[in-house]
Amino acid sequence: MVGRKDDAYNEHMWAYRDHLRSINRPLIEEYVRQQNQHVSSAIEGLASAVSVTLAILQLHDAIRRSPAVSFWPIIRETKGALLVRSTDTGRECPWPWSRTKSGNLRYQLPGHLLFSTCPPNLHRGLQSCAARLQRVADSFRTLDSKNDFSASQVPNGIWLAMLQVAQLIPVIQAYQGLAKPDTAAALDRWSDEPRLGSNITLRISQRVLIYDDGLDHCEIEIPEGFTKPLFVPSRPNRLELHLVRVGGRAYYP
Repeated sequence: MVGRKDDAYNEHMWAYRDHLRSINRPLIEEYVRQQNQHVSSAIEGLASAVSVTLAILQLHDAIRRSPAVSFWPIIRETKGALLVRSTDTGRECPWPWSRTKSGNLRYQLPGHLLFSTCPPNLHRGLQSCAARLQRVADSFRTLDSKNDFSASQVPNGIWLAMLQVAQLIPVIQAYQGLAKPDTAAALDRWSDEPRLGSNITLRISQRVLIYDDGLDHCEIEIPEGFTKPLFVPSRPNRLELHLVRVGGRAYYP
């Protein structure tokens, strides 16, 4: 008797799963058709970002090989701020400077500065995004030959790949902010202000980064591809498939 009940339950569950797969398949195929062009655009956007990333790394390497390398001990943070060591423990400081908890001086800047002992690891991020997008594009061509369970994984792969690209491109764009006019103006203001124990000036003029500390002087050209416009792809909505729900749990049929 128990065996017959188990067989009936298994037959019912398999029929239930087959039914869910039959109604999920059209949803998946329609979702793939909708996202096909968006994935192609994202691949093209990544191709454009390669030259920008190369320019960022070239500029960083040029800084490392120049007298401006001595600026590293002064800057303690690279993401949009000059953080300068200060022996003055007073809490007041002139605008637009602000005081950190440790007493150092912090000056907010647009974009990212590239003074750090390690270059930004954007190249690896681009490689990861490109490989994931290529796997997604390949899955489009083989969708018809996939079984229902394998096909149900494709929409989630699309969503994750597009999310990764949408998160990476703005990071690269932030580093491009170094060459924007508002960054140059902020660096001019910073360089013109007197600072105890430091006579370093850092300016950007006509796509040239100019460093001077009274003893050493250098001019570093910002590479041509540094300011190339980048496209941020839109993130698709996540496809909600019909799931098997048993005992408060849900899983793909």
